[in-house]
Amino acid sequence: EAVYMFPLPEGATVCGFEALIDGRVVEGKVKEREQARDTYDDAIASGHGAYMLEEFKDKKDLFQASIGNLPPGKEVTISIRYVVELFVGVNKTVLFSIPTSHAFPDSKKGQIFHVPTNNNNNNNNNYNNNNNNDKDPSTISYGLDLAVDLDMSVDIASVVCPSHKIEGGAPQGHNSHIKLMEDPKLPLSVNFELVVTLSDPHLSSVRIQKDVLNNRHVAMVSAFPNQDLGEFGTIYTEMIFLIDRSGSMAGSKIGKVRDTMQIFLRSIPEGTLFNIVGFGSRHEVLHKSGSVEYNEESLTNALEHVGRMNANLGGTDILSPLKTIFKTPPKEGIPRQIFILTDGQVENRKACIDYVRMHATTTRVFMFGMGDDADAELVKGMAKAGEGEAELIGGAADNIDILVLKQLQRSLQPALTDLKVEFNEPSQVLAYSPYRMPPIWAGSRLVLYIFLSPDTQPAGLQVTVTAKSASIGDYTKTLPIDISQVLPGDFICKLAARSLIKGLEEGRSHLHNPDGSVLPNSDIDAETIKLSVANQILSKLTAFVAVEKRNTPTEGTLQIRQIPLSNVKVGVPDSDKEGGRGGGGRAVSPRLGGIQKEGGRGAGGGRPGAPPLLTSNR
Repeated sequence: EAVYMFPLPEGATVCGFEALIDGRVVEGKVKEREQARDTYDDAIASGHGAYMLEEFKDKKDLFQASIGNLPPGKEVTISIRYVVELFVGVNKTVLFSIPTSHAFPDSKKGQIFHVPTNNNNNNNNNYNNNNNNDKDPSTISYGLDLAVDLDMSVDIASVVCPSHKIEGGAPQGHNSHIKLMEDPKLPLSVNFELVVTLSDPHLSSVRIQKDVLNNRHVAMVSAFPNQDLGEFGTIYTEMIFLIDRSGSMAGSKIGKVRDTMQIFLRSIPEGTLFNIVGFGSRHEVLHKSGSVEYNEESLTNALEHVGRMNANLGGTDILSPLKTIFKTPPKEGIPRQIFILTDGQVENRKACIDYVRMHATTTRVFMFGMGDDADAELVKGMAKAGEGEAELIGGAADNIDILVLKQLQRSLQPALTDLKVEFNEPSQVLAYSPYRMPPIWAGSRLVLYIFLSPDTQPAGLQVTVTAKSASIGDYTKTLPIDISQVLPGDFICKLAARSLIKGLEEGRSHLHNPDGSVLPNSDIDAETIKLSVANQILSKLTAFVAVEKRNTPTEGTLQIRQIPLSNVKVGVPDSDKEGGRGGGGRAVSPRLGGIQKEGGRGAGGGRPGAPPLLTSNR
């Protein structure tokens, strides 16, 4: 048995898994996770080939492929298909990336990852832990073989690869082609990135595909409010500064906090609503009746308050003041943003991250990690969950002003809030996702997936999205949904199903209250598994499993073959349960390849400016 761990792009929807051995293709099917493991173990016990793909529950975007009962000297090719929404930059750019390494937050530099033995009680196989096959990672010839075909909805202006040397890339109208140049010293520690600049801005569009598995149509709506609303005026926003004043912040850290706040308070624009909350084991609010308008008087009071701040509020409890803040809804049309300055010495890291994610529909969170020992996983995790950014301020940092201005610039973007979705024929719509949509910030796109009834008429259905903004005015966008314009493929159906699962995972689904609590008699895990299996996409509660039936069963004792990872900063997972499953056989160097475009003009029905979608075989 051989076990290999690898990353996929953030938000990737894994929708295909197959193995090629001795000229035979064995296709994987999605099952509930424990059922898949039982199928895998039973196949090995019967002497058949078994292949499984699963995602780590606590390691986002990190996956594990297990190849069981691989006979001596045999090679197997594993193909993984996934689809991902490309990152759309401001105006005319699209970013495609492939991660080739993964760093565990708790890893030790230079440590080789060893696959732990399987501790599953249902496993009756006799695994022999052979630890004599470790190799120096520098001696392993891992490589990257990659070609990308681009087919966009409008002409391509340029193609640039900032991460690697490439051949090709010359635009040919809507199309272009690139491949990596051969490089024997190609570092896999550098993620692949490709930046495509289009000749025309992105425009709103609707794509529709037939969901054969579930006998329905699925539409993907992409809208770009910036292109519709044009220039914006004065930016109105609310800023709440949540400052760690616990005992661990004593000394130089609280001094850095005062310096940071001095710069912040002197930089925010007039008219901004703001407040300051200090926390430890208890919390103190500067303006107890709520945020006040930024002016000369309120600035003077705030500066005096900051000058008196000390690390004297006890232990570190971020969650309680967050709950206090979120009890009050933001003002209509004015986006609320929280700036948290902390060293992150908490014991409920996951709860803090989950709570911020639960309220990302109303509030954006920016993080400052204070001190050399700041908890980077908490700081970055909360910023990501809150649709914001994170900066780390070390003890010797002398560029606080630059970091503050960077965060301020990010936050001072016009935003659309209070997004609502309406249909002129609601009876033709089964569901849509996201069920609760977060604010749309300047330069971002709005993506909405709509599941249509089998009785939906070819034409006449319309979707209208409305939103409010004190900076750029109210927003209304109406688009037609015509199921006679069906595109080939199923990648939109897979992305739509993954969006439903994401809503369940993040507390924003139809089974959750607005505060993220679960509705009575609702089973989130059961609904997640149901969606995952029905749509044949991977989730944290399911796994792909494939069984290769052999006329002559393979017998003998499985042996572990440790697979060190080359040029990757790694660490042992938090628990054996989420680690590897032990094994033996021949380890074959992984290769990436077969990037295929399934979007753009061909998949976009020729609509100008529609951003592309891309699927990969890996």
